[in-house]
Amino acid sequence: MSRHTARERAFQFLYQLEIRPDDYLAQREYLFLSDPIKDEEDLSYFDRLVTGVRDNREAIDEIIRRYLRGWTMERQLLIDLSILRLSVFELLFDDDVPAEIAISEAVIFANEYGTDESRSFINAVLGSIEKHEKKRVHDAGKEYE
Repeated sequence: MSRHTARERAFQFLYQLEIRPDDYLAQREYLFLSDPIKDEEDLSYFDRLVTGVRDNREAIDEIIRRYLRGWTMERQLLIDLSILRLSVFELLFDDDVPAEIAISEAVIFANEYGTDESRSFINAVLGSIEKHEKKRVHDAGKEYE
């Protein structure tokens, strides 16, 4: 497995949690029944992404909200929001991921899983966030400045 695949699985799991927010551990276990992440480094990366997005969700959503330009969070597709949340976490809360990688991966996911408009919408939102927001330091998914 690769970081790309671990990231994709994290995005899929975050989307799944949007639809069914109950019983996180059971859902995580079920996710890995048919296709487990065998590499410990990739599994750790998956968990870091999911935990980071969940722990910083309020701050991530506030950042996204500022760049929607005439749209509300409630009107966004859950798939697009899941991609945005993961990517904003990587852009601003993860020192290990270059901005161009976070945005590029989000666009790939939008092409594969989103609507025809998802790619340009997500690219524009993330581009604005990357340009105007400062990188934040985090420790085990918890933000601090």
